[in-house]
Amino acid sequence: MIAAPFLLAVTIVAHEPGYTTSLANHLKRWLGSESVPAQVVTPAQMSAALWQESFAFLVGFSNPSTAELRTLRAFRSRGGRLVVFHSASPALGELMGVKPVGYRAASYPGEWSRMSFVTRVPAGLPASILQTSTVLQRARPINGRSRVLATWQDRTGRATGEPAWLASDAGYWMTHVLLADGDEALKAQLLGALVGSVIPKAWSVAGHNARVGAKLASLREYAARQAPRGGEIHAIWEHSGCGLYPGDWPRTMRLLQAAHVTDFFVNVAGAGFAHYASATLPRSKTFSQEGDQLAAALAAARGTGIRVHAWIICFSATRATPDRLEDFRRRGWRLKDAKGRLTDYLNPADPAVRAHVLAAIDEIQSRYAVSGIHLDFVRWGDGTAKPNGAADTISQFVTLARRHVKRPKWLTAAVYGKYPSCIRTVGQDWDSWLNTGVVDYVVPMDYTESPAKFTELVRQHASVPSHARRTIAGIGVTANESRLDARQVIDQIRLARQYGLAGESLFDLDTTLEKEILPYLRLGVWSH
Repeated sequence: MIAAPFLLAVTIVAHEPGYTTSLANHLKRWLGSESVPAQVVTPAQMSAALWQESFAFLVGFSNPSTAELRTLRAFRSRGGRLVVFHSASPALGELMGVKPVGYRAASYPGEWSRMSFVTRVPAGLPASILQTSTVLQRARPINGRSRVLATWQDRTGRATGEPAWLASDAGYWMTHVLLADGDEALKAQLLGALVGSVIPKAWSVAGHNARVGAKLASLREYAARQAPRGGEIHAIWEHSGCGLYPGDWPRTMRLLQAAHVTDFFVNVAGAGFAHYASATLPRSKTFSQEGDQLAAALAAARGTGIRVHAWIICFSATRATPDRLEDFRRRGWRLKDAKGRLTDYLNPADPAVRAHVLAAIDEIQSRYAVSGIHLDFVRWGDGTAKPNGAADTISQFVTLARRHVKRPKWLTAAVYGKYPSCIRTVGQDWDSWLNTGVVDYVVPMDYTESPAKFTELVRQHASVPSHARRTIAGIGVTANESRLDARQVIDQIRLARQYGLAGESLFDLDTTLEKEILPYLRLGVWSH
């Protein structure tokens, strides 16, 4: 057989569009940060792509087809190596020299929170990587064919006995997928080390260390040259509702205080869940297992000077259980899309839906000393059918919310940054909310990696100077739409200042923000 013309690059095969393609693009981005060229292809393109490569990643191949397995066996016969994520396939396991042993969901929060590497082979593996996985396709090594590379630990550091990574002559096998939930520099290093074990010219420890050292030195120098601005709002969104260190809110607050954070939006409630002791909303699994997260956050924030805002998801049933979604369907609360299919969005025009959300706002204010209420998904659902006057419906609800949120408590809202097109697409006429004074601040989600697009957005926000002073630029550090390094975050902060905005809010609190962003903001732009 003629040998394939291997190139110094890798192929990432995403089995389906959507989620697996998103995961594949994260792999490509991380590899790019390690100067390893990569391409993302579909299964239909896989055969041609693999003919030119010696290393490939498989994302979403839980049960590959007969034709896909034929292509992968041919690739292996030419000496190609594979990295397989989250597969249940015995046939693929046999090809890779590992034994899949079944799916399992985590039995308690944080059961699989850290990958601890038990070997330093291949060279360049990190000692450990933080990642919270909630499900695994478990696998075991086959004697003489594979070995455990890393195991899962829970968030207390206790070994769980579950392999996270296995290695064989055929390549590598992960029992979950790499998530963009933090420790991204170490995930990039891991991928580089795996590639370097097969293609030494593509990645080396020495090259990695030199690259990282030069980047960090340049970044530290740039960050230290920045100056703070007095009176500026420094906000952070916290999406999980549990803090960066679940079970240890004081540690999270110490981190935020050291980073000079002024405002903290903690996601504790929505139409379908509550992480606090609610008598109005359904209490979440997080509440039952972890306790009252809003009470714990507020207690930890006491004395830090950090304003804690209850982040409420208004018209989306995200995090609702299947039973709760069915209940919403029976009540007629759920919206349909243009094809008549039910969605997980709730109808903002339904008085019962509005009352449901407003009752939660009242409950939080009466029982918790929050500094404000932060409205999210205060809009019509993407792609849902909307009536005439859709924007008026949303504005009426925000006006109602203002009557329930008594000053000096703030009423803030996360909004789409592209105005006025968001009036048509989701019914958010947030410029009018500023005109009428029903909100204290809007926080446009200006999530982009493009300096030109970000400039365009903040320039529009500042078109009315009084509005600029009540606008907090939402910066997508680890959003689906954008991934920013510390230099990019600093540059976006500088642009927001240039146009006179009130401050910035970073999305969102994770280990990437902790390790790769906040330390550099503290050196200058967010220093005292």
